[in-house]
Amino acid sequence: MDGSLFMRALAVIAFLALAFPGRAEMDALSVSCSAAPSLPSPVLVVYGSEEPGSAEARWLKALQPGTEERRALDEYVRDVQFVTVPRHPSVKDWEEDGSLSRAVMHGVRMLPSVVFLDSKGRVFDLVEGGASAASLREKVSLLAEKAQRVRPVTRVNDIPKGGDPAAEASAICRELEQVPPEAWFRDYPGTMKRLEKLNCTVPAFLNAREAALRLEKNRKTAELLGESFRASKASSIRTCLEAWRTCADDPSLSVEERQLILLSMVHPLWVRLEKVLYREAHTPESEDAFNQAVAVLEEVRDMNRSSVCGRRAHQLREELRRARLAAARYD
Repeated sequence: MDGSLFMRALAVIAFLALAFPGRAEMDALSVSCSAAPSLPSPVLVVYGSEEPGSAEARWLKALQPGTEERRALDEYVRDVQFVTVPRHPSVKDWEEDGSLSRAVMHGVRMLPSVVFLDSKGRVFDLVEGGASAASLREKVSLLAEKAQRVRPVTRVNDIPKGGDPAAEASAICRELEQVPPEAWFRDYPGTMKRLEKLNCTVPAFLNAREAALRLEKNRKTAELLGESFRASKASSIRTCLEAWRTCADDPSLSVEERQLILLSMVHPLWVRLEKVLYREAHTPESEDAFNQAVAVLEEVRDMNRSSVCGRRAHQLREELRRARLAAARYD
């Protein structure tokens, strides 16, 4: 039986596993800072949504070249880059340097967001939210102020060593407050080693360590997602199936997360394997792949019949059953 119809039906579901956090439109508050005009000018990376609301659209337009706001900002920044986060992401968006991959690595949690990168590409600050007409000028001034601030790594290096470990660790974490936790371990490895030697228990540090582990897990998942969409041979499909099954069996996952992995990745791969193994008639291998695809749907359904994935699995199970019966006359 040709499984392409089922693959098309499941294509949208696969991307639900990687839904991007929702947008928020808010005004950032102005904060004081220490100016350092001699610092190398930073690069700003502006993340915006594909369909921005009014406050976001106003902010994104103000940061475009040629505007009054941008001309006031150009004195303090080296470059302003724009990244559009798609409403319906594709595998390419999660690949290295893809829009979603970059957003996650930079600690972006809402749209729009402006990420500050120093001369070595390290994230040192983040401004979130759009702007009202009344707050627009003030918010541009905020970007200019932040662009001139002494970098966190400089302030950390000025903290004396050898004193009370807890006090030293707390002082370091305070200097990193403006850095998204996702960037701590990647962009400031030396500082993280220093905190580890101090046996740091500051919540911000522990949160950053969890973020680093989560990012590594997300990176591997994104790689597996790309491999899965590219897999076309039986051997590569089976390799991906084994990897996704391992992911789904992670005891730390919730029932809903396991259902989503099984429904959006494991089931479609079994359907694809059946199509690859089908040779004008079912073979024992293609028949087994079909049965495995059905078994996965039943597994998802039985985990929680009332959840979105549980109901969808039951629906697909019935569609498969009817399609199998219709195709039986040709086998």
